[in-house]
Amino acid sequence: MRFRHLHSIVNQLFLFCFIGMTLPVLVMGFLSYNKSSAIVEEQVSKVASLTITQVSDKLNLFFKKLDDSSMMVLNSKLIQAVLEQKSETTPYELNEMVKNSKELLTSIMINSTEILDIYIFDVKRNNSVFSGDSLMSVPDQWDSDWYEAILKANGNTVWFGISQTSYLKKTETGFPVFGLGRAIRSWETGEIIGVMFYEIMADLLIDELDRVQFGDTGYIYVTNDENRYFYHPDPAEYGQASRIELPEKMRQSDSDKKKTLVIPEKLDNGWHVVGVVPLKELTADSASIRNFTLWIALGSIVLAVGMGVFGIRKIGNPLVNLSRLMKKGEAGDLTVRSGHIGRNEIGQLGRSFNKMIGQIALLIERISKEESEKKKAEIRALRYQINPHFLYNTLNSIRWMAKLNRTNDVDSAVTTLVQLLEGSLERGGVFGTIGGELELLEKYMIIQEYRYENKIELYTDCPEELLDVPIPRMLLQPIVENAIFHGIAPKEEKGTIAIQVQQLGEDLLIRIKDDGVGMDKELIGRLLISSKERMTKGMTSIGLRHVDQTIKLYYGNAYGVKVASAEGEGTSVLITFSRRKEDHYVQSAAR
Repeated sequence: MRFRHLHSIVNQLFLFCFIGMTLPVLVMGFLSYNKSSAIVEEQVSKVASLTITQVSDKLNLFFKKLDDSSMMVLNSKLIQAVLEQKSETTPYELNEMVKNSKELLTSIMINSTEILDIYIFDVKRNNSVFSGDSLMSVPDQWDSDWYEAILKANGNTVWFGISQTSYLKKTETGFPVFGLGRAIRSWETGEIIGVMFYEIMADLLIDELDRVQFGDTGYIYVTNDENRYFYHPDPAEYGQASRIELPEKMRQSDSDKKKTLVIPEKLDNGWHVVGVVPLKELTADSASIRNFTLWIALGSIVLAVGMGVFGIRKIGNPLVNLSRLMKKGEAGDLTVRSGHIGRNEIGQLGRSFNKMIGQIALLIERISKEESEKKKAEIRALRYQINPHFLYNTLNSIRWMAKLNRTNDVDSAVTTLVQLLEGSLERGGVFGTIGGELELLEKYMIIQEYRYENKIELYTDCPEELLDVPIPRMLLQPIVENAIFHGIAPKEEKGTIAIQVQQLGEDLLIRIKDDGVGMDKELIGRLLISSKERMTKGMTSIGLRHVDQTIKLYYGNAYGVKVASAEGEGTSVLITFSRRKEDHYVQSAAR
C-alpha cells in the first residue's frame, strides 16, 4: 500500500527522468573525484619526495664540502709537524710552522665562507691551540663534551647541532652556528695527536631549509643519528628529541586528526631529512574537483526535475487524464471527451478514445430506443391480456341485466363501459394521472354495482396535491377487479374496497385493501411468478403480474407490487413507484 503511488505513470516518468539524469552524474562524479584525488595525492607524493631528495642532495653536497675541507687539514704536513713537535725542531722553525698552518686554515676559511673559524687542539697540550683567526682566543676546552665526543669517534667526522652559543667561546654569537670535529692521527704511529673543530655559520643552511614548505603547515626537519633535531622550523626544537617516530620509508600519518605524509631521506653522514606533507592542503585541487562535481550534480538534479515536470506535462498528464476519462466512461458517463488530440501517439490515442466513446453513445442510444419500444410493446401485450377479460366480465354483467329486463341499468352500464374503453385507449399517451385513474375506477364500480346490486362499496383517500401525479393507465383497475371477483364476490355479505394514496419521500404508495375471503400463503407465493408452463385459472395472477411488471419496466426493479393476505381476513395490495418523469426508466434501461 505504501508504494501504490509508484504505480502511477506520472511518478514513474518523473523517477525515470530524475534517476536517469542524476545517478550517472553522481556515480561518474564520485568515481572522477576518487580517481582525481588518488592522482593528485600520488603526484603530490612524488613532488614532495623529489623535493626531499633535492634537499638531501644539497645537504650532502654542503656537508661533503665541509668534510672535504677537513681532509685538507688531516693531510697537511705542516699541521702534522706542529702537533708532533719533534725534538730537533727549533723554536723558530716551530713558530714558522704554526704561522704557515694558520695561513692554511685561513685559506680554507676564505674558500668556504660559511666556516666561521677552525681550531686545532694539541692533545699533548704542548702547543695548546691555534686557530685560523689569530685574534680570537678560546677558553680551556679539554674537558668539554664535544671534545670528548670527537676523541671517542676515533677519527670519524662528528657533527654538532645548531646552537645560538659558540661551542668554543661559550658566548652568544648573535646568529646560529653548528660544528664539525675530527681527531687528527699521526701518520707514523696512528695515535691521536690533535683535535680539529670547525665552527660553521648556519644562516645559509637554515635559509635554504626554511624555503622548503609544503602548503601552509608542511615543513621539513633534519635529525641526527639519535633522532634529535639538527634543524626544525621552530628554533626552540634544536637538539630536542623528535616526537615523530622516524619511518624507514614514506608513509601516511593521521596525527592531530590530520592526514599527513611523512617522507624520510637518509644523508651520507647518517642523518635524516624528513618532510611532513599535509595532504589535505596539497590536495585542495581535488577538493575543487569535488565541489565542481557537486555543482554539476546539483545542476543535473535541477535539470532532471525540469525534464521530469516537462515530461509529466507533455506525456504523463495526458495519459493520466485519459485514464480518468476512461474510468468515467466505464462508469457510464459517455459525455467525456479528451482534449489532447495532437499529432503524436498520445493525440492519436485521444482521438481514438473520443471516436470510441461517440460510437458507444450512439450504439447505446439506439439500443435504448429499441429497448424502450420493446418494453412498451411488452406493456401493451400485458394490457391486451387485461382488456379482453375486463370487457368479457363487463358484457357478461350487462347480459344478465338485459335478461332481467333492467333496461335503464343496461343503458347506464353501456354508457359507462364506453367511457371506460375510451380511457384505456392511450390517446393521451401511456401515462395518465392518479386522479384520472380514480375517476375510471368510480365508473367501473357503477357497472359492478349494477351486477352485484350495490353489494360492493369503494372508498378512496388521496391528497389533493397527488391527484396530478403521472401513473401508467389502467394500473389500478385490474387489482380492483381481482378484489371483486376473487375476494368479495364469493362472500354472502356486503364487501368494501379501500384505496389509500401516500407519499414517502420521493416515492408514492398506493394501498388497495378489501375485506374479502383472502388467500393462503401458497397462493400468495405463486401470484407474481411468471411461467409459460404454468396455466392459471382466472385473471388473478395475470392482473397482478401486469401491474408489477409495468411498475418495474417504468420505474426499475426497486419498485413493484407486494401482496399480504390471510384466509377470512381479506387482501392488501401495496403498489410503490417513484415520482420520476414519464418513461424515465424505460428510456435508460439499456444503460
